[in-house]
Amino acid sequence: MLKKLLTLVAVMALGAPSVVASQKPGDAPISVDARLDRGLFKAGETQRIYLRIGVTGHRPPKASDRPPMNVALVIDRSGSMQGPRIEAARKAAMAAVERLSPRDIVSVVSYDDRVEVEVPATRATNLSSIKNKIAQLTPRGSTAIWAGMQAGANEVRKFKSREYVNRIILLSDGLANQGPSKPEDFARLGRELAGEGMTVSTIGLGLGYNEDLMAGLAQNADGSHTFVQEPADLVGFLNREFDDVAGIVAQDIEIRIRVSPGLKPMRSLGREARIDGDTIVYSVKQVIGGTDSVVLAEIDLPAANAVGALEVARVDVRYRDADGKEKSSLEQIVRANFGDAAASEKSLDETVMRDVGTLTSRAVRQEAIKLRDAGKHEEAEKKFKSNAEYVKKLQSSMPSSASYEPLQSELKANEAAAAPAARNQAEWDKVRKIQRQYDSNSAGASIKY
Repeated sequence: MLKKLLTLVAVMALGAPSVVASQKPGDAPISVDARLDRGLFKAGETQRIYLRIGVTGHRPPKASDRPPMNVALVIDRSGSMQGPRIEAARKAAMAAVERLSPRDIVSVVSYDDRVEVEVPATRATNLSSIKNKIAQLTPRGSTAIWAGMQAGANEVRKFKSREYVNRIILLSDGLANQGPSKPEDFARLGRELAGEGMTVSTIGLGLGYNEDLMAGLAQNADGSHTFVQEPADLVGFLNREFDDVAGIVAQDIEIRIRVSPGLKPMRSLGREARIDGDTIVYSVKQVIGGTDSVVLAEIDLPAANAVGALEVARVDVRYRDADGKEKSSLEQIVRANFGDAAASEKSLDETVMRDVGTLTSRAVRQEAIKLRDAGKHEEAEKKFKSNAEYVKKLQSSMPSSASYEPLQSELKANEAAAAPAARNQAEWDKVRKIQRQYDSNSAGASIKY
C-alpha cells in the first residue's frame, strides 16, 4: 500500500484539475466538498479509486448563537490524584464552569471507588455554588471509572435533547480497578452513549492511565482524547475542549454515498462506516466551526472503454442545525473523467492524497504498536522508521502537504516511536500515549477524521 501511494504521488503535477463538487446553499452552517483522488482516470482499466468527503463547519457569527450545552464533568478523585493533579483538576473544572451561561446545563460527578454526584444536572445560573463544590474535591480511594461514567451519563440524560450539545468530559489519571476495566468494555460503552445522542471526550493526566481505554471510549463516542503530561497544562487543554463544544455548528450528520451500478464500495479509511450493497453510510455526531470533518472511501471502478465522464456516486449529507431544530440536506453527484495513461498520472489531487497518506500511515503505525506490545521491539522499530520515511517522501512529493497538520503529527509520532530512547519502557509508556492521542480527534484539531 505504501509503495503504491508513493508511486502515485511521485508523478504528480498541478496542471490537471481534480473532480470536485462543492456545495453550501445560502447561509448553511456547513459546506460539503466531494472529490476523487485524480482528475482523469485511465480508460479501459479496472482500478481502485478514493472518494473524499470533506464537511467544513462555518463559524457562527457571534458567541450567543452557539447551541446550549448539557455537559457532565466526570472527575477522578482517586488517591493517585494527590497534590498538583487534584489542584489542577479543580482549577481546570472551575475555569470551564466560568464559560457557561444560564442557557447551559451542567453536572459534576466525582469518583474513586465511590461515586458522588457533586452537582446534579442544573442550569448554570449559580456558578459560585458549582465552583464551591468543585473546590472541595480531595483525593481518596481507588478508581471506578465505569461507575463514574454511568453516573455522568445519567445526569446528562435528565435534560438530554436535540436542542443541546450533550457531552460527557472524563478526566482521569489512573487505571480502572473497580468494575469493568477492559478497553473493549469502554469502547462498547462509547458506542452505546453515542447511539443515545451523547458524545464523550476524555483527558488522560500523567503516565498512569490506560490510553487504550480512554482513547477507545472517546473514539467510539465520536469525541476527542487528549494526553496531558503535566498538571499545569490541564486548564489549557480543557479550555480547548470547551472551545470545540462551543463551536459546534451542526449535529447528527449522516453522510450517505451510493455508488453507481457496476461500481463497488470496498472499505472506509480511518472512520468506521456501514457498507450495505452499493451504499456507504457514515455517522458524524457533530461538526465544529472552522474545522474539516473528513471521510474517505475506497471504491472499485470497473474498466471504462469510452473517453468521457462517468457518474461514480451520489452523495447525500443530512444534518441538524446546532440547536437540533431543523433537518437539512446537501446532495451532490460525483463524476469521473477518463483519458490516456499519461494524463491520468499527472492529475492526482493533493487534497485527497494527503488524507489518504495520513490515514495509511496511521494504520501502519497502529500495526507497529501491536508489534511493540507483543515484545517484537526490533520489528516494530523498523516499521516505525519505514513509516516515517514514507511520510517524508509524501511531504516532499506534494507541496501542500509539508505544513499539513495531520501529516506533521504522523511524522512526529513515527519518529518518536522509532527513536532509541523509546526502547526504554518508561519512555515508551509516554510515547504510546502520544500515539493514541494522534489516533484520536484531539480537542482543537483543525482536521477530524
